[in-house]
Amino acid sequence: MPGPNPVLAKGALMASHIYSTAAEAGPKFRIDEAIVDGDLGNLAKIAMKNDAYLKELISKASGGKRAVLGSAKGLQFFMIKGGGEGFLDPYYFGKDASRLMIAGGTTTSSSGGVTMVFDNNDLLAVFDHTGKLIGSALLQRPISITDPSRKNPHMWTEHTANRVYDAWDGRPVTLYRNKNFDIQYFGLMIDDSLGWYDKGRVRVDLHKQEATNGCIFIVDPNTPPYSDKAKLNMFEPQLIKDIQTHIRATAKSNIGTMYVIKII
Repeated sequence: MPGPNPVLAKGALMASHIYSTAAEAGPKFRIDEAIVDGDLGNLAKIAMKNDAYLKELISKASGGKRAVLGSAKGLQFFMIKGGGEGFLDPYYFGKDASRLMIAGGTTTSSSGGVTMVFDNNDLLAVFDHTGKLIGSALLQRPISITDPSRKNPHMWTEHTANRVYDAWDGRPVTLYRNKNFDIQYFGLMIDDSLGWYDKGRVRVDLHKQEATNGCIFIVDPNTPPYSDKAKLNMFEPQLIKDIQTHIRATAKSNIGTMYVIKII
């Protein structure tokens, strides 16, 4: 029986998984390549719903500093910056998925002409307190929003977006119901170390794909279009529903801890 063939395995990985031109794409590909280890039989391991793969990704991406625990106090949330590389839509081939400009984006109060820049190559993986995978999803994170209808058109900046992101590491997560906008949602709220959410200075949730002033979208292929607000109001991403099933509640405070990992 022929042994591992690193060249063939590398080619198969590149052909079967989409990596963009983002800075994290190269390091993420090398992690996946190491997990495949030159063996075509390991190619199937590279999957977003593969418990063992995600645990190995978390360990390798963090340089061994983070691991999914077998005995934790609550749910374990891992935000992996660049972790979505390899699982992207073919649209991103040859593009930088971490800086996608969208003209005509929608905020919760805009009248049009909004320009947004999204970081679309991050991944969120959620494990229970025993280390069992609950679910995972790609994310769409706005890093810049410009609304010409506002007195200050630069309503969301990359500096603020990144400061919030960095302030989530090791912080408590709450699942709550937001009824403040025309599209209601169940969102994940992180008690950031800056105290911005608590003070009302900057509030960023993770929720379904709709309008955003800075909140991060949980990608779900079954999300209804924004134009169908009735259906969108009734919809929740599968990841949110899986979390609700696990905690046996639609909303609950302090359900776990968020960990932020940056692939470099």
